[in-house]
Amino acid sequence: MGIGTIKKDVSRLPVRDRAELARWIIENLESATEDQGAVDAAWRKEVRQRVEDVQSGKVRMIPAEKVWKDIFGDDARTS
Repeated sequence: MGIGTIKKDVSRLPVRDRAELARWIIENLESATEDQGAVDAAWRKEVRQRVEDVQSGKVRMIPAEKVWKDIFGDDARTS
């Protein structure tokens, strides 16, 4: 069965059934493409690298007050 046949058959379904099928397809794609463990591991690696960069002096820290002033000018408000 080709994609054209599937599309034709699906187009004959009631809207509610097509919506349910669409949700199922999206959920199925998301679970197939996202391994949460791999995503979490990648973020941990990124965070570790950023912390090391700060601790080693590779990156220069900027005070929050300066960041807000650079963004908002003299209207910057800090709590």
